Amino acid sequence: MKKIFKNIIIGSGFSAFILNKFLKKDFLVITTNDTLIGNFPKRKMLTPHLRFLDKKFSSYGIFNYSLNNSILHDTVIHGGNTNLWGGICNVRGLGNNLKNLEKIIKFKKISINDTGSYSKNNFLYQMQNKNSKTESIFNCSEYFKNLIYGHLISLKIENKNLISLRVQKQKGVQQFYCRKLILALNTTQLIEVLINSKLINDQDKISLNEHQFKTKISFTPYLTNQKKNNVILSYSLSGILKHTLGKKQNFNKYFSSFLNLFPLFYHQIFFKKKISANYRFYESEMTINEIPNKTANNFGKSVHYFNMKLNNTEIEKFLNKKNKNIFGISSPFITNKEPGPISNSLIEKSISLSKKLNLIKT
Repeated sequence: MKKIFKNIIIGSGFSAFILNKFLKKDFLVITTNDTLIGNFPKRKMLTPHLRFLDKKFSSYGIFNYSLNNSILHDTVIHGGNTNLWGGICNVRGLGNNLKNLEKIIKFKKISINDTGSYSKNNFLYQMQNKNSKTESIFNCSEYFKNLIYGHLISLKIENKNLISLRVQKQKGVQQFYCRKLILALNTTQLIEVLINSKLINDQDKISLNEHQFKTKISFTPYLTNQKKNNVILSYSLSGILKHTLGKKQNFNKYFSSFLNLFPLFYHQIFFKKKISANYRFYESEMTINEIPNKTANNFGKSVHYFNMKLNNTEIEKFLNKKNKNIFGISSPFITNKEPGPISNSLIEKSISLSKKLNLIKT
């Protein structure tokens, strides 16, 4: 007799972690790693974000990407982007959610000497591992429960109350069943699952949004002539070294203070204006091709892209029409109204879904 799970969460990045912590109903988390799909072709163009001290992994997949103006990423590792990020979160608007998260995460206000990062936006904080003596940047990989390793190949809607999943395990493909499916996959992994599930078909168009993003280097700590609605996240020399190397712990205050005697600053500028990227899937070529004349230059440089659409329909609405028991909480499913870090939007999305699922009678 087949086992049917009430809720299955696919992925183990930050949004999955939040849902994992706030979902009170029974659930199973299924997350992948590159060893499960190592027999597929390697896609080096999808791991440009790896730095010297980052934990190494590779992107594998049967579908290739043809990119011109844009950069896309595939973080196939337990913990997702929390293995790589700077942990910056805009806490404005989180309200009571922030109080609940502080039981798990330490929120440290960014400053030049403490975190090596700073901003005129007073709501930007760095998320750190609670009780960490080295003030290490938060990594969610150690905080999951009910987790197994497996790579989701495809999903099938059996009926309105049952979804089946084909999952690659170490010893072969296994079938899983659930009442409710929560997708917490990155964009490239989500596209691959939807293609394998015949939900993305030949010559379908895929689009993404991102806030326009630029970087600058200066010898003064603050940039001038910037619009008020821009969000600027800046780094002193200590922060530049951490960011460049992928170091997850803050330097001690004395060493940071010494480094910051040297007047060199790096600025990430997030604009209110949104830009877009468009792609088309070609089944015969097994490729996702960028449409260059409909894709902004340097799209994806911030790694904070969101709001995936399929043939001009938001992906969440598209899946909801197929089955109301399929949900999404990762970056392709958020709209991110404000420029800057997207972790606050992921928190809000995941907690909102947890409240909805917790109210459902089973």
